[in-house]
Amino acid sequence: MTPRTVEHWERFLGERVPYPVAVRYGRSRTAPVQLLPGRAGLGAGYLVRLHRFFEHAPDEVAEDLAAWMRAGKRARAACARLDRWIHERCDALPPRTPRAERLTTRGEHHDLEALARDVLARYFAEDFHERPAPAVTWGRRAPSRARRSLRLGSYQSERNLVRVHPVLDSADTPAWFVASVLHHEFLHAAIPDERDAAGRRLHHGPAFRARERRHPDHARSLEWQARHVGRWIRRARRA
Repeated sequence: MTPRTVEHWERFLGERVPYPVAVRYGRSRTAPVQLLPGRAGLGAGYLVRLHRFFEHAPDEVAEDLAAWMRAGKRARAACARLDRWIHERCDALPPRTPRAERLTTRGEHHDLEALARDVLARYFAEDFHERPAPAVTWGRRAPSRARRSLRLGSYQSERNLVRVHPVLDSADTPAWFVASVLHHEFLHAAIPDERDAAGRRLHHGPAFRARERRHPDHARSLEWQARHVGRWIRRARRA
């Protein structure tokens, strides 16, 4: 099969969706398909970012992509098939070689290493006794574009690394809340990926949610986050 070029995709999608599109290839594994508002100079209503493996998408996958772009989640059958194909292609990708990264655990107000040690001892003694527990670090301080929500923590499986947003390293953020963010990210490391009936990966599946709810600070953390997320977003935008 001849690889699908950017120009091919633009012609193909242009014949099937009711708005102009520009297509770009990338290598994001976390977002292998993105539909974004078109930027100045693209001459298109929307920008479609596709992982490189879409170069070899079969015809039926290309049609399912177009159906999703036309109707969104209303195209249920097409979305399910497209999701399955994307998951299969992602699973087939070779593991990435992580770059060396300097870990920063001691902040101005909170010591992530000490907090993580306590969280792991309290809640994850059985999970990591035969494999290494994730390392932890504060994220990089940089201006954010966040407007309504903020990702306070993340887990990178290829690095076995939990990263915490630096807006939480403040005197007005209690240590118990930072610990609850660590607990959430450690759960991602401890619980295998779950999938729904259609084979789609669930970021927060039933087993994950059930165990998360057992944490004694779970409800308090949600309430605290809801009250203070606006302040964190403003702080993140100022870096």
